[in-house]
Amino acid sequence: MNHPIIIFAGVLAAVITTTPAGADTTPSGPSSQQAQAAPPPAHFTPRRNAPCAAYYVAASMISDYRFDGFSESNREPTWQVNLHCYRTDGFYAGTVLTGVNFEDRPRTTLETDFYVGKHVPVAGSDLNLELLEVWFPNQRTGGPAYGLFEPEAEVSHTFGRLTLKAQLAWSPNYSSNSGESWHQKATASFALTDWLSISGHYGRITIERGFERHHFDIGATAKWRELSLDARYGGTDLKKPQCYYTNWCAPGASVTVTWAKVL
Repeated sequence: MNHPIIIFAGVLAAVITTTPAGADTTPSGPSSQQAQAAPPPAHFTPRRNAPCAAYYVAASMISDYRFDGFSESNREPTWQVNLHCYRTDGFYAGTVLTGVNFEDRPRTTLETDFYVGKHVPVAGSDLNLELLEVWFPNQRTGGPAYGLFEPEAEVSHTFGRLTLKAQLAWSPNYSSNSGESWHQKATASFALTDWLSISGHYGRITIERGFERHHFDIGATAKWRELSLDARYGGTDLKKPQCYYTNWCAPGASVTVTWAKVL
């Protein structure tokens, strides 16, 4: 079996060596999440003498919140908000709050993600280095915590209307104290028009004390002013007995409506 670092290094080398210099890059929020911070507009003027050059704020309604193919909302509607801080030196930070439903008792209802990172230009591509902390502040069930800490590296490049990304993430102790994990993910998106794009993800997660899983999604996103509508189909390859005897891992469709603005 190939080691995840070797696989990622091959993808990284392929993107860098085939990338023309001077390509555009797109700052983003936590790459594991649905919420993605959009780049500042062309007329963007950085704030002076402020810790953040600009802020990105977003609020979403989601028909089914999927975290890497796994439904964290019991395949029911939920909400999400995102606050992202841009800096002109490539550093960024932010938080994502999402309603969740694991059918546990007492009920855990909130996921809080904190992230900090830096974008580094590499041979015309963008290398995004990030630290992600996932925390469930109102988890009161017995047993190990649901949260995790995950350093991530992602390289991306835009070829005209096509954007390709490759990501490698590692956790010393994945959710529910399941041990070391490695996560590899590839993303492709294509802008059909200035308001409509299609995209897809494919990923593989290996967990020391858990089931290896592959996850995927494919969908389209339409934008109008500060609003966007995303329709997506995705899931994992885990069977019901491997997924707590629920349908949280089975493929399904989801729709997300988002209001977002750069301030």
